[in-house]
Amino acid sequence: MLDEAAAEHDRLVSYLSPAMRASLPVDAQGITRAIDHLAAAAGFSDSERRALIRAHGLNPAVLHARVFGSEPLAQETVIGAFVEGARVRADALAVLADAVGGEPLGQQVRMLLTANPPPVGGRGTGVTSALRDTYAAHERAVVLIATNLDDR
Repeated sequence: MLDEAAAEHDRLVSYLSPAMRASLPVDAQGITRAIDHLAAAAGFSDSERRALIRAHGLNPAVLHARVFGSEPLAQETVIGAFVEGARVRADALAVLADAVGGEPLGQQVRMLLTANPPPVGGRGTGVTSALRDTYAAHERAVVLIATNLDDR
């Protein structure tokens, strides 16, 4: 699932201009799909699964669109949306880890995620690299949870 999403992202950005490519430094589609898949496998109801990702509807890019319509987004707003998405997914991953493996897995996932936090602010040369590290940690957390589910 993660590999397929990465390939889809690579195909998408290959058609974009360099400026547009720069505005899509990461893609969480695979992580989001995996969270939903793992939640279903762990026995979460449809409403519980929706609750895991409900906060995605309040990220900076969504709010910008509600207020300003299709006006172009500032780079800080784009990065803010990716950071907020990462925060939402980190919370969802922690909830899943607790449900699947109890406190031991929950702590392991939280340590992994806090070791690779989203960047603060939307500026600077390292912001994209930090964001990629955060998303990679999310993927590792997905694999830890999936492995624990398989072992059950």
